[in-house]
Amino acid sequence: MKTSQDRANRIANVSFRGRDLLWIMSIIVVSHLVIFAIIGAGWTSVRIPVSIFIVFMTIMGVMGSLDAMDDIATVGKDADDEEKKTHVWERFNQTQWGAFKGLLVVWFGGTALAELYVMWLA
Repeated sequence: MKTSQDRANRIANVSFRGRDLLWIMSIIVVSHLVIFAIIGAGWTSVRIPVSIFIVFMTIMGVMGSLDAMDDIATVGKDADDEEKKTHVWERFNQTQWGAFKGLLVVWFGGTALAELYVMWLA
């Protein structure tokens, strides 16, 4: 089924999942800022709950972000021959999803490891 409604549905899907990705990343950034404040305040009595939160938040952030990126990339595979002739599809097809995924995992994971290091070993 390659109708104009299918195309509209794909555009909406990319829009929704892009918004989801933005929200996931925003929540992770705000959470890290709160954790930085907790670490900076020296509240040692909250090490265990904050450590659990860091691990949970990192895993959920990585999983949710990678899922959203995979959903966005999958939508492009459903394009019909007419859509594949557009510049938008060409640009979409050239997107380096692996690089974005790698950077995201390094960013979330590295920040979590740094926070745990500062809380427990520094």
